[in-house]
Amino acid sequence: MNQKIALALSALAMIPLPASALLINTAPVGFSNSASVTDAEGGGASNNNGASLGTSAVSQFNPNQGVLMGTTLNLTSTRTQSTWVRSTDGANTNGNGTVTSNGTGSSTASISGPGVNASFLPAINGSDSCADHRQGACTGSATTSSATATSLNQVVPSANLDSYVGNGDVTLARTAPTLTATQTSAQFTGAETTQYAVTWAGNVGATYDYLLHAAPSFDGSSTMLTLNLDFGTFFVGDAATLGFSLFNLADANRVGLDLDNISGSGNISTLLTNLGGFSGLGQGSSNSWLAMLDTSSAGIFSASYILGLSDADVGAASSRAAYSLTLNLTGTVNEIPVPAAQIGEVPEPGTLALLGLGLAGLGFSRRRKS
Repeated sequence: MNQKIALALSALAMIPLPASALLINTAPVGFSNSASVTDAEGGGASNNNGASLGTSAVSQFNPNQGVLMGTTLNLTSTRTQSTWVRSTDGANTNGNGTVTSNGTGSSTASISGPGVNASFLPAINGSDSCADHRQGACTGSATTSSATATSLNQVVPSANLDSYVGNGDVTLARTAPTLTATQTSAQFTGAETTQYAVTWAGNVGATYDYLLHAAPSFDGSSTMLTLNLDFGTFFVGDAATLGFSLFNLADANRVGLDLDNISGSGNISTLLTNLGGFSGLGQGSSNSWLAMLDTSSAGIFSASYILGLSDADVGAASSRAAYSLTLNLTGTVNEIPVPAAQIGEVPEPGTLALLGLGLAGLGFSRRRKS
């Protein structure tokens, strides 16, 4: 029983673990932008919907690092709003009663980029009032709200990952989908207005989740991009095979490996392989193959096979790398040799006849002497 458990554990140790992930955080990009709208007394509210609150350029993921598997947009910020009710100086500024004018404002916020369109709801609202003599001017001061936290950690859909790959920047835009001011009363003899403004300030950046590029090799411990296999010399009719392997070098953070295509040149009908395409060869894993020399005819043969490989089809396609490995095969086939017992000259017919007469004469001479 213990032996079976030990064997099972050793088998598990040979199974490569799935790749984990690495993270890169871009440098945070600071911003502070404002937008406003003013409404005068009478009629409905005034709007500046869709007003820009600035853009930020966030660094893209450098594909030299590996294969981009995921992106998260990170926003840490606040919105501060202010509302300010005022009135111009009216006619007949003699003494009169005190009146109060009121106004309100509201806004929403949105940030957008490739695969991201996040809105912050509900709207934030502000109000202000200004009190003075009815026939005089009312300036007062703006009412400023406390800061409203506006934060976000949003995962970018996989379909949009390629927009975040490159050596440039990704542009993220901030807007106020709704930005409204309403002068709610007309109390002064002058013109009354309400100005509403919002300031959005903070930092924005991205977290990139990635895997190291695949590492194809003919050797399991180091990078070997060319393999030379020499069969040596065989005779016609012999069986000639050599084994070799393809590896994706071990690293817990490495992406899988695909063999996409094989291109051969030279004596490829004599020097053959059973190579076939594969996908998702895990880190620390290998596939074994055979090279074969066809010995049906004599000759000196050579062939080359170019193997086109790439990172497994995961993550952002534009971050995947391609690779080329070369397999060189050589071998010699000789004719079947003549057995040693058959090597030598064959006597001519005349020589055989003379030899026979000589032997016969020798026998006759011996009889006479006896």
